[in-house]
Amino acid sequence: MLDGAACPPPGSGGDPAGELRRQVVLAADLRDRLDDIVRSLPRDEALTDWWGPARDALQGAIDLERARLAREVERLESVRIRLLSAAEEAASMPAGGLP
Repeated sequence: MLDGAACPPPGSGGDPAGELRRQVVLAADLRDRLDDIVRSLPRDEALTDWWGPARDALQGAIDLERARLAREVERLESVRIRLLSAAEEAASMPAGGLP
């Protein structure tokens, strides 16, 4: 998942674009990890031996968690895109920071 070489330590150097790119990598890694968790949640077929209110309660809880995590995945993707845009903008700025 997270490539240590692609993600230098925070505050290394005075490169704002580099720091933003580091944050892009972190957001993408977290998004990927949450995706993995969502995929690992039990599906309906895993509850075939459950029945009645217990099955309904468990399935309801799993569905709620799946939806919550899916929203977080979408939010992280939005953050990643905004960070990437900010990194590209910062990289296009001259060294003085003024266009």
